[in-house]
Parts: sequence; C-alpha cells; structure tokens
Amino acid sequence: MNSQKNTIIKYLALAITAFLFLLFFSYATSPIFSNNYGISDSAIFLLIGKGITSGHILYVDLFDHKGPVLFFLEALGWLIMPDRFGSFVIQWIFMFADLILIVKMGQLFLNKKRAWIPIFFFFLILASTFEGGNLTEELSLPFLLLPLYLVLEQLKKEPIKKANHNPLYAFIYGVCFTLIVFMRLNNAVLIGAIVLVVMIQLFANKAYADFFHNVLGFIAGALITFTAIASYFMINHAFGDMIYATFLFNMKYAEGISGIFSPESLVKFAYSISPVIFSGCMGIYYLLKKEDKYIGLLLTTGSLVTFFSLLLGGIFYHYFTLTTPCFVLAIILLIELYVKKGKKLWQGSHRMMLVAVLALFISSCVIYLCFCFSTIGSIVTEEPNTDYYENAWSIKNAIPEEDRDSVFGYEIPAGWFLMADITPCYKYFTLQEWWGLYDPQVIVETNKMLENNPPKWIVMTNDQETNAEIYDVLGTNYELVTKDEEVSLYHRIVE
Repeated sequence: MNSQKNTIIKYLALAITAFLFLLFFSYATSPIFSNNYGISDSAIFLLIGKGITSGHILYVDLFDHKGPVLFFLEALGWLIMPDRFGSFVIQWIFMFADLILIVKMGQLFLNKKRAWIPIFFFFLILASTFEGGNLTEELSLPFLLLPLYLVLEQLKKEPIKKANHNPLYAFIYGVCFTLIVFMRLNNAVLIGAIVLVVMIQLFANKAYADFFHNVLGFIAGALITFTAIASYFMINHAFGDMIYATFLFNMKYAEGISGIFSPESLVKFAYSISPVIFSGCMGIYYLLKKEDKYIGLLLTTGSLVTFFSLLLGGIFYHYFTLTTPCFVLAIILLIELYVKKGKKLWQGSHRMMLVAVLALFISSCVIYLCFCFSTIGSIVTEEPNTDYYENAWSIKNAIPEEDRDSVFGYEIPAGWFLMADITPCYKYFTLQEWWGLYDPQVIVETNKMLENNPPKWIVMTNDQETNAEIYDVLGTNYELVTKDEEVSLYHRIVE
C-alpha cells in the first residue's frame, strides 16, 4: 500500500514540476501569458493547427516546411481546448512523459533518490533552449527518450555475451523514428544511433535470427506509421504537396543554409553544443573504464550524430534542445561511476580523461546557467507583448466581418492572424521572402495569385521588401485604409 502511495506521489510531483516549468518558460502557450502569440515559429504551427480543425487542407491551403505530425498535434490541441491552451495541455503530457522516462532511465543505474538528479540538468538545458515552447525539438523528446530508455533497459538486462533484443522494441523504434521524421527529419538522428548500436551488438554476437527479426520489427513500425500519415494526404489529394513541404523544400533549405563558419557563429555554436561534447567524452570514458561497451558506444555514437546534425543546421537555440537525451544519460553514467568506485576513479587509469570529462561537465553547466539567467530576465522584462495584440485588433476592426475570409498577409507574422482571429486566404501566408530565398516559386506563385485571384484585403509589413511586383499591385489595385507601427492595411478597389 505504501509503495503504491509513494508511486502516486512521485508521479504527481513529476506532473506538477512539468506544469510549473511550462507555465513560465512556454510563454508562447502558457495561460499566464495571455494573447502572447508573438512572432515565433510556434504561432505558425498554432495557426495551421487551427486551420486544419476548420477544414483547411494541410500544405494545400496553409503551408509550412515542418512535417505533418507536428500540425496534427497542433490541431489536436485546438480540439482539446480553443486558443493556445490545448497545445499547452499536449506539451504538459509530453513533458510529464519526458520526466517519467528520465527517472526510469536513472533507476536502471542508480537508486530511486539519485535517479531524480538528472531532471535538474534536463531543465537547465531546456530553460535556455525552449524559446517560448511548442517547437518540434520539444515535441520530439518523448519519441527520443522512449527508445533510449528501452534500449538501455535491454542492454542492462542481458549479459554482454548473450545478445537478445526484443523485436517489439525495434517496432517501437520504427514508430518513433517515423513520427519524428514527419515532424523534422534532423530530430531523429539519435534513433539512428540506437538502431546502429543494436545492430552491431546482435551482429557481433552472431544473433543473426534476432538481427533479422529486429530489422523486420523496425520496418513494420515505420511502414505502419507512414501509412497512417500518408492516408490523410492520399484522401485529400495532397500527398505530393506533403512530400514537397516535408522533404523537397527542406532539401533546398539545407542547400541554402550558409553554415557555421563566421567566428561569431562558431563561438556561439561551441557554447551551445557543450552538453553533447561532454556526453561524447563521457561515452568514451565509459568505454575506457570497461563498464559496458555497448552502453558506452551508444552514448558516444548518439552524441556524435547529434553533434553533426546540429553543426549542419543554423544557430537557433531551440535546436540544442536535442542535446538533452545524451546529456542526461551522460550524467546518469557519471553518477553511477562515482557511486560504484568513489575515490578509486582517481587512483585508476585514464585520470586525465576523467579530468577532461569533469571540466566539460562543469563548463556546460556554467554556460547554461548563464543562458538560463539571461532567458529568465528576458521573459520577465519582455513578455507578454500586449501592444502587438492591441494593434492587431485595431487593424482587424477596419475589415468588415463578411470580408475576413479574404485577407492575405505579406511578410506578416503568423501571430498577427491568431491575435486578429483571422485565417489567411492563401497558403503562403507568412515569411514569403524567407521561403523565396530557398525556392523562388514561392514568390512566383504568390504574385500569380495576386494577379489571378486577388484577395479583398492585404495586410502588408511596413518593412521594405524585395518583391517589387507586390508594390505595383498595391499601387494599382489597392488603397491604403490604415496602418500602425508594424503593418499597413490595403483594400482592393479594382473589381
């Protein structure tokens, strides 16, 4: 009875901890930051999720280059509760799952009390990389931590010389991998490392039948998940649009990224990537100490693929949320070694490696503590941005209610539409010039729409843009109705 009561208390504590963290750091969806959609990517995701619930077809009526699983989650949030708060509920469920999995991972190596320690370091990274929350990296975490926990459980359970990996786990890896790929491809690399290590273990131990069964399990999980996702787009004649947005556009996007080459970006990257450098070195140290070669290989490989996937991307802090699974595992293994060997760690071999691991760990914590304090200061002083909300309503009120289904925005943040409670009438509804850098057809198709099927109203950014054709359209076919500091509202005068 006491055990059951303690379990309930433990889960309740984790749920409350997850809720309190999100309440402050997820300012894009938190109930305490009302009307705070802002200009973040979260607003794009929320707007598209809202559009799906009102019958819009993903990628045909509303475009973004993230995968469909993300937008299905956003739509589910709107069905649970209108406004941003349904998404907050989903985030809470996901964060609760993250914490449960971290504690369970810790309990594979540590006692029940010490298994809670990694949660602090998990939040240390998240607090600095969350950037308002409701982003793909955060929503990918349960699908990364679950395979990581399952493979660690299997590796801890089986003797090194007896490789026997449950094919059901491989099936789950396939499901999780595909779900993440259809959110954001780069986020899934850790599962690739997990699968690689499992395959190496089985092949090295000549467990060929088990190897084959696990391959089939992974493929089955991936195919079933893909079929479920693809069916929505096949039914709505939008499969090609989904493939373009999720993969082909992102290939162009990746080709167009300048990379991390300037001294400033390299320094910023070095600071931000420090947790995964520590975890990679910890994996090597764990291998050298001959504790469990496959767990050490898993941490080393996972850290390596995470490092390179982040190196190939731009410097956006929320990308570095993906360092947390390896960082948490590295801390668990470091604590395990200390508990098992204590002062003997200093007396044994590889002392210089231990010094390097500890130095990297301390450096990572100091760097992210500084990031964390800076983030907290920014949230306290800058959120919520209520002026932006009030301005959006002022502009909206100049548009007759019967015309609000014919409003197009050019270079307008998605948050403006959410604040004004208007769904844009064209799929390229924001970031047109940014997307146009990677695929010029975005601008070409937008200009064709303005020529062949012009909207009644255009909300135009006050910043000077490079698409000269839209200014010709505004000057010829539209009149300025009103403007504020951010945007101008135009009404069509030519029928």
